[in-house]
Amino acid sequence: MERSLRQTVLKISKEAAFIIAAIIGAVVLPQIFHVAGIMLGVGGKLGQIFLPMYLPVLIIAFYRGPISGAVAGLVSPLISFVLTAMPHQSLLPYITVELIAIGLLAGELCNSAKIPAVLRVLAVQVAAKAVRLAVLAVSLYGATGVVSLDAAFADILISVPGAILQLVLVTGLIVIKENKNA
Repeated sequence: MERSLRQTVLKISKEAAFIIAAIIGAVVLPQIFHVAGIMLGVGGKLGQIFLPMYLPVLIIAFYRGPISGAVAGLVSPLISFVLTAMPHQSLLPYITVELIAIGLLAGELCNSAKIPAVLRVLAVQVAAKAVRLAVLAVSLYGATGVVSLDAAFADILISVPGAILQLVLVTGLIVIKENKNA
């Protein structure tokens, strides 16, 4: 009994450490991109372009599963906002919902080796953007009775380099994980 309890506590502690590492990454990476953007003279645009907060959430979800992914997706933007005021308050709900969706879906697909890794990452990216657009549409319609998604589609287009970065990096990490476990 004592051994079982110790193993459970160790397992929970290990999972918490992974989640904390992902949250730290999701808070620190955007700051690095922000500073780099300032140094390059483009301001905060690098964060919008490369979506650095999304990478740690995707990685933990694909490695550790949906609960860890969803927790990191929920907590990361909230802690980032409290510590850095980023993401902007007006975007916080949308990014939070999108990151939770990313965490859940990527976590559900983490052990789907029958589906190629690149397709799993693409599926998560498309689903996450669909969730974000749906939340945006509902909030715009609720506030104004009108849905104009031009800005949302522009937001998606500006983030294509980030989607490509996610696709290459996360797919590579999944392949490494699966080859290691094979």
